[in-house]
Amino acid sequence: MRADQTQSRGASKAAALRLAVLMLSAVSGCEIWRRPPDVREAWQPERLAPPAVNRSWHPPQPPSAYRAPADAWQHEAPSLPSAQETYDLPGLVDLALRDNPDTRSAWEAARSAAARYGRSLAPYYPTLRTQGEAVPASRFFEPTASGSLTIHRESYEPRVLLTYTLLDFGRRAQSAELARQRLLAANFAFNRRLQDVVFGVERAYYLLDAAQGLERAAERNLELARTVLRAAEQRVDVGLATRPELLLARQVETRAVYELENAHVAVKNAEAELALTLGVPANRPVAIESLEKQSLPPELDQAVDGLIDTALMQRPDLAARVAELRAADAAVAKAKADFFPTIDFRGHYGESIWDYRATASGPFRNSEPTYATVFAFNWDIFKGFDRLNAVREAEADSRAARAELAATELEAIADVWRAYYDYRAAVRKLQFAEALLAASQEAYDSTLKTYEVGLSDIVELLTAERDLAAARYTLIQSRAELLTTAARVAYAAGAMPVGSLTPLSEPVPVPVPLPVPEEN
Repeated sequence: MRADQTQSRGASKAAALRLAVLMLSAVSGCEIWRRPPDVREAWQPERLAPPAVNRSWHPPQPPSAYRAPADAWQHEAPSLPSAQETYDLPGLVDLALRDNPDTRSAWEAARSAAARYGRSLAPYYPTLRTQGEAVPASRFFEPTASGSLTIHRESYEPRVLLTYTLLDFGRRAQSAELARQRLLAANFAFNRRLQDVVFGVERAYYLLDAAQGLERAAERNLELARTVLRAAEQRVDVGLATRPELLLARQVETRAVYELENAHVAVKNAEAELALTLGVPANRPVAIESLEKQSLPPELDQAVDGLIDTALMQRPDLAARVAELRAADAAVAKAKADFFPTIDFRGHYGESIWDYRATASGPFRNSEPTYATVFAFNWDIFKGFDRLNAVREAEADSRAARAELAATELEAIADVWRAYYDYRAAVRKLQFAEALLAASQEAYDSTLKTYEVGLSDIVELLTAERDLAAARYTLIQSRAELLTTAARVAYAAGAMPVGSLTPLSEPVPVPVPLPVPEEN
């Protein structure tokens, strides 16, 4: 009998030891073993701040300790554009949506909001946890008539606890609704961020194409200037022109070279802007397809009022504002629900295992089950006006959200209005630019012929050449402006595609947030 009891005590001690080792193993992976901060910094924490208003702060570690890694801009699997491939607009949009840090940040924000919504549903489930108390050894004395009595005691009490809120008068429902509306707001904000990226790529693409067109126009203008210079040299050689005329022609050629260099710089700046929009380094320029032969967008057949209605109905940022307003209303309802009581259920079941030995008697070991069920009624009668002020705060936030919604709607209407009339003006400006180029080309050709036969002077020819160069620049800029304003109309109206411009073979399923469970 004594051997069995000794073996039983040994098994209990071994189980307690295994439990302690398991807990230490779990804790060892946490961050609690990090080196604690220097507690002396609590005496004079201002020493850690900049020393004076006119002196810079020097970090305590070398600058290399605060430097971002060279590939910090890259994702887990960066996909840089190929230097040998020429990209069209849909291909660039796909590249930007995959690699642009803005879209990834908005996507992760939406995923975080989805996780918060999942957390808000946790109070609808019971909470189940385990708890245990172990006293491997205790020794104390009890006085008796014949002397002191030494008592050895070992006890173990594992238990399982369950808690569940039966009724909370809307706290859980309003908390879940608040999180659900903020999830919707984050999803709509993600959609608008995608539209931001699409519009940004389109605008950068059109600007780069226009910069390349201006570069080609500058090269042609340089050819014209050199043609005028050769004609002036020929006339000087035969005595039909003076040296000042030749100097004027050389001046025009020099100016054309200067403008060509400016065009080269503009192309490099436009390439950097496109790379930034795509989310790739600027030192990896992307070759694009020219839009010179692309058909222009059709004339708008919808009135501005119709576009405004479309914007108010489709723009994701407005839908996000509506969701934020509904979340604020849910916060008001939750603050009011805190005035009511809660009814909870708590229960536990466990086992009390103990080993009792005294010097005057033999050992005694026993185990008995322990359990309890409790229905609790909790009602905070007074909390120092905290709940009242919480309602006031939530109501103020709700009114602020309503005002922000109104401001966003007004801004959307103004965006559509400006984009609509900018587009209509761009259509007419392109028509005028095409007519101006045709007239300037005809005037230059006629003036060059008359100059070659001596019927016009160098000033008239240079004026015609300058007007032709300006007409070419005007046409290229007008075409880029028309394409950009057409994209801006779709962007302002919220009708721009959300995501890729390349059609998919199969539709992508759109996740729908789970409905909020009804309150009991």
